[in-house]
Amino acid sequence: MSLATAGAGGAGLGGGGLSTAAMAHNAGGVPGGLAAQHQQHHQGIPGGGGPGMSAPGTTMFAGAADLLDKNQSFLNGKNVRAVAKMPLVAVDLYGDSCGVAYFPPNKDEGGGSNGKGMDDEMVGMMRAMAKVKKGVLARSVGDYGETNVTLKKDDATAYKAVKRYLNKGEGHGAVLEDALVISQTKGDDIVIPRPHLVMGVRRTSDLNAAAKSKFSSILPDEDENADNGNFSAIDQTNTTSPVSITTIAMDGSSQPKGDDYDRVAFQMKLNSKKKLMTILPEEALALVIAQCKKKVKEEHAIAENGFEEIKEEGDDDDEEAYMDYPPAFAIPGWAATDSTIEALIDAAGGSGGGTCGPTLHQRSVAACVGALLPPPTDGNASNAKPAPPPASKLAKLLTETMQAKDADAAKEAAKEAGLNRTDPVEPDPFVPLVVLAGATEEGVELTAVQITKPQGADKELHCPFGNVSVISSVCHALGGEDSTKGVFESALDELREQIGVAVPESEEPTAVVTYGSIEKQLELASVLKTVLTKYGEDGQGNDDWDGWDQDIPLVSTRGDCVPLGTAVLGASVHGRVRVIISVKGTDGKMRPKAKAGLTVQDVATCAVAVSFNYFGGTETNDNKQDRWTEPKVIFDFDRRGPPGPDQI
Repeated sequence: MSLATAGAGGAGLGGGGLSTAAMAHNAGGVPGGLAAQHQQHHQGIPGGGGPGMSAPGTTMFAGAADLLDKNQSFLNGKNVRAVAKMPLVAVDLYGDSCGVAYFPPNKDEGGGSNGKGMDDEMVGMMRAMAKVKKGVLARSVGDYGETNVTLKKDDATAYKAVKRYLNKGEGHGAVLEDALVISQTKGDDIVIPRPHLVMGVRRTSDLNAAAKSKFSSILPDEDENADNGNFSAIDQTNTTSPVSITTIAMDGSSQPKGDDYDRVAFQMKLNSKKKLMTILPEEALALVIAQCKKKVKEEHAIAENGFEEIKEEGDDDDEEAYMDYPPAFAIPGWAATDSTIEALIDAAGGSGGGTCGPTLHQRSVAACVGALLPPPTDGNASNAKPAPPPASKLAKLLTETMQAKDADAAKEAAKEAGLNRTDPVEPDPFVPLVVLAGATEEGVELTAVQITKPQGADKELHCPFGNVSVISSVCHALGGEDSTKGVFESALDELREQIGVAVPESEEPTAVVTYGSIEKQLELASVLKTVLTKYGEDGQGNDDWDGWDQDIPLVSTRGDCVPLGTAVLGASVHGRVRVIISVKGTDGKMRPKAKAGLTVQDVATCAVAVSFNYFGGTETNDNKQDRWTEPKVIFDFDRRGPPGPDQI
């Protein structure tokens, strides 16, 4: 585990610097550093609005420590209401195939959240029936692919579209239409691989293990002078590779200085007769997000109007119609650093100021919500009395286990009361513990959650349970020499230990849920069976054994589980997934009130630390002594968030 600092060199503290950095929970070397407000590269990062658009505050390291989006200051009620009639786009950026889903806008159900039209019980029942009749609204629209950005080379129209996009921060639609290659790529096309892996990174030495492995072929040679802040300018004579990685300065300097204004960027030879072009990772990622939004626009239009309507309106490709769609992202714990979160917010913005920002969610929590989601249905429009859809495998298992455990506890309480000749005491309800296990080519995620508050389909169809409380989350980025099996086994050992410390009263997990691609789930299931069998053998004859063994059920999920869960989480934040409760007013009367259909209590998947530099630079010129102080952790792993935001 390492902490990569990125100080605001020269900013206060007598010309020194301050670094607030984030360490992913046992994720290896990860980029850190809370970026200062920086000048926009290429006159404004695309998607981040114009130069006048306000950026998120610089004290938002809580956003990386705690991904519970309703606490993020850039998401407000005014912006949410402005996009209420647009589909919400959910993207699993870090999945192997970048799954995309959406949640449609809510239509009038006869009575709003303020209680109008809900004066009697009958209207409330009709509204509940309407929810069931609609069925599951979250829809998967397939995969983007490998999240690469592929651009046409030596194409005049493509070059012009990309250049305008980089210079003015607009024109996503022209790039998608004229330059972006989705399928049938050619050998000479320019491919920018998975740009989200390097978003916001200040220098190449800060890249995490997954990024270093992915970009090993295009990374610059190690420069012994880089530690002293002596970086090379962009080499326009470099023709060895059509795409390479470099470091640029965001403060207008001709050369990077090794401070917090530096950014890792891609340089590409889009036209053989032109100079190299520089594109930030968030600028490249904005194209991926735009393509996902465009795809959702088409799929949603088909679902609403059918193919005939699409054919009639096919010529209208106004990018304003989809660029302002609100996005939601699933982020693994090993990638939840401040620099990544800040860059993702820049990349995910709409085409103008005041656009609704993204909602951010732990990828494992999104998988949990997706695993609880009932199977997709087409609604029950023809049924007079609609029946709720069947429960998912996980929801059914949890419900049956909770009912059985509560019944056993009630019998024991009644038996004890009879022996003591006292009134029986109602036992506490059983709280199931679920372990979520996911893996991609770039990382491993293990998260333990407790799931409570069961609620029927008439309350909220998309959320069979109203509360998900995260206990611990252990995540690792995988390097080139790391094996999924070895890293996963050690991570599971650590998670088991953390559970024993955090909730020692808990029984063994009710289920272990795998998510991700089918291939990865099969690999994880094989490892889990081996490890759980070993746990059971080790526990024989041990009075302190925690019950972990091969009898714990393994539950697999659909390949689109994460994007579907992300869509439901985003919809809950936007008020599209909600339950109606009765609250007593000041006059003593009970009135209906809407609340979020799902509440998530997150823990920090990163540790936030500060480090000081009072002299600038990284090392002295005489004795090579490090000028940065030892990192001081101010917000540790698995802590409940948010911590602030704090002013430093």
